[in-house]
Amino acid sequence: MDDLRKHLVNLLNMEGAHIDFDDAVRDFPAELRGARPPGAPHTAWQLLEHMRLAQWDILEFSRDAKHVSPDFP
Repeated sequence: MDDLRKHLVNLLNMEGAHIDFDDAVRDFPAELRGARPPGAPHTAWQLLEHMRLAQWDILEFSRDAKHVSPDFP
């Protein structure tokens, strides 16, 4: 049970294989925000906007049973 509790606490604190959001965007070069890296399908700005829309959609779905999710590209 202790291992399960520790794992749950890590998940709730967003600890694990990935860095947290603030660390990921800290000091991100302004000139690269709209640039698409070679071979990547999206820019950093597009990914950030997708995250914003997805969080809004989850919140609205939770608040309104009649909510219809928008089409995502």
